[in-house]
Amino acid sequence: MNRRQVIGVIVSTAVVAVGTAAVALNRPGASSAPQAATPALEAAAGPAAVPAKAAARKGPPVKVRRHTLDIAPAGREAHTLQVPERRTATFSLLGITWTDPSALVTGTVQVRTRAAATGAWSAWRTLDADDSLGPDTAAERGHHRGGTAPLWVGPADGVAARVVDAASGTSRALPAGLRLELLDPTAGGSARGTGSGGQGGGDEVDPGGSPAPEQSATQEPSADPVPSASASTPAAPASTAPETTSPAPAVATTAPVKPAPPAAAPRIAAKDVPATGMPAYVSRAAWQADESLVKDTPTYATNVGVVFVHHTATGDYQCADSASIVRGILAYHVQSQGWNDIGYNFLADKCGTLFEGRKGGVDKAVVGAHTYGFNTGSAGIAVLGTYTDAPVTDAAKSAVAQLAGYKLGMYGFDPNTSTQLTEGVSDGKFPKGTVVTFARISGHRDGVATECPGDALYAQLGDIRTAAGAGVYGLTATPGGAVFSGGTYYVRGPATLNWSVATPSTVLTRFDLLVDGAVAGTAPGDARSASVPVPAGSHKVQVRAVRDNGATATSAPSTVLMDSAAPTFPGYPDVVLRGGTVSTTSVPVTLTFRAADNVQVASLALTAPSARTFGPTTTSWAATATPNTATAWRMTAKDVAGNAGNGAVTRTPVLVPETWGKRAGKWGAASNGSYLGGKALTSSTRNAKVTWTFTGRSAALVFARTSKSGKVDIYLDGRKVGTLDLKSGATSYRQAMWTRNVPSGKHTVAIVVQATKGRPSVTTDGLVYTR
Repeated sequence: MNRRQVIGVIVSTAVVAVGTAAVALNRPGASSAPQAATPALEAAAGPAAVPAKAAARKGPPVKVRRHTLDIAPAGREAHTLQVPERRTATFSLLGITWTDPSALVTGTVQVRTRAAATGAWSAWRTLDADDSLGPDTAAERGHHRGGTAPLWVGPADGVAARVVDAASGTSRALPAGLRLELLDPTAGGSARGTGSGGQGGGDEVDPGGSPAPEQSATQEPSADPVPSASASTPAAPASTAPETTSPAPAVATTAPVKPAPPAAAPRIAAKDVPATGMPAYVSRAAWQADESLVKDTPTYATNVGVVFVHHTATGDYQCADSASIVRGILAYHVQSQGWNDIGYNFLADKCGTLFEGRKGGVDKAVVGAHTYGFNTGSAGIAVLGTYTDAPVTDAAKSAVAQLAGYKLGMYGFDPNTSTQLTEGVSDGKFPKGTVVTFARISGHRDGVATECPGDALYAQLGDIRTAAGAGVYGLTATPGGAVFSGGTYYVRGPATLNWSVATPSTVLTRFDLLVDGAVAGTAPGDARSASVPVPAGSHKVQVRAVRDNGATATSAPSTVLMDSAAPTFPGYPDVVLRGGTVSTTSVPVTLTFRAADNVQVASLALTAPSARTFGPTTTSWAATATPNTATAWRMTAKDVAGNAGNGAVTRTPVLVPETWGKRAGKWGAASNGSYLGGKALTSSTRNAKVTWTFTGRSAALVFARTSKSGKVDIYLDGRKVGTLDLKSGATSYRQAMWTRNVPSGKHTVAIVVQATKGRPSVTTDGLVYTR
């Protein structure tokens, strides 16, 4: 069943009038020639294509001013409707909605508007009631209204509407809850005649019984200047429907003072996007979307297998107004029809500028509300305007082709192939559950009973498919055999690049391997992996595919750091004595080390005499060593690239008994199984002294400690270096109390008893040193 309902001439005698004031319709800018198009990008660019740089318009979100008029006829069985001309608050976009989105308007719906700048009324214009069923998810369908497509009319302050009965035998009653939606999405638009105090965002419902008051000839309308396409109002295009034979309603005799024509709005340029393959586009922030309208979070599909092409049926326009039109469509879909967000994933104007539609990420498979029953697994691209008779411009066609190639290429799909989707609703074009075959780039009408995207644009889909498929799509590349860390791939030699591409190998001539943008190697068209030399240091590495028609696509750059230098151990690892308990089988030592690398140490490990791993910045480890035994300590350090450097040291801890020391003063022997060798030297005599001589590089004095132990002075190579208090709350034996690292060579260490008052006794158990 075709849902297209258009407004035509009044051919029925039964007309229901609503309202009493007569008003005129604004003629929108009717220039059919597009303004200067944005520079064309490479057709069907892959995910790494770099969009052209351009500045985005700055500014806060724009609150679209919305006013609604209740135009429901009094009689429930009315087939036609007449809404006389009436003055309204300023608006630029309008549509008609009704309560039940599945209901049909079998008649033709028309409007005319009064130009805010000139006071002139337009001819009757048809509203497209092609399809009001956009969302197909239960959450979004639960509260939405049916409606015509919104129509862009430019700044207007008056409206009239009519619904003409359909041909005999096919008419039915008008749907309930008819409402005329008037929206002002311009950044400087006024809210005259509303209760919102000019702040916008109002949702005022006028029951239709009282027209807006006319102004006297001396009153200035309270409207702010609204951007328009030009300083003069061009002639309206001829209506596609024959004019009614009934006399036109009279315009109010008291003409208001006409405001000066507003200045042309600045052209909003495309947003500069990182090199991901997405063509340049105007982001939601740049077209000043009112994000407060969107309440629910986006939903996502697993991929985008079909791109459905639409036209917005919003009539003619100037490209300077494109952002305002997109804002108006967002407000109409959300506020007037009750959808969660704008239905389309993307929009394009006739100048070739792309606009981000439904939020959720231009590089994500966002589920939109554009093709009823097939929204999941597809993307909707709508061209602003009506393309029933006139085709879209080359700039718009190129923009749609580039975007479609990108979206399909993200998932490796050839734009010139077909796929299948399953009808997801019970009241769609096909029975629910039907598996439908679609071209990868299809028209809205292929999935829904509608005439969208218009006969002329639908006829251009073949060209769009060809253009989208004429490029290289789905190209992604990743360095292989590399270590990935912190956004960088680390290699120790030539980089291996692995890539995939959706474009068939039969049309690919070669792949260029790029290092910092310069060709460093090539591979044949059927290759999917190759190595490329990379100089030492950090570089950007990419793959560029070239096909037989000269089209190219370049993968997103990967940062590759080539590092062939192994880590080192400056001042090789060493083993030094530390405090702790000494025994005949174990001496407390500290393994000291420091690894260094020209880029970054990634890991450290001890491989002998045992295995142990450390963090890359670790510099020491408390261990034990076997006395009087040479032990080799070996370590390995690896950098991020995988280069390995080794360090090793061999040390022997030597136990020197206390009896080997040269004694002076009075010393006595102490016996206890807890002493090294079962014996120790003890003294309470002031200045009693023991001196040891050793050849090594680290030394530790060993004592017994009690609560009655006194103090000793320490001498190294004949010079006093400190005083050691041996007192301890608990008795302990064989304690390495004083440790010192010394230059490798011959040294002397001596202890001198202080004979501390009240606790004069000291007990020494010898010396430990390393060699």
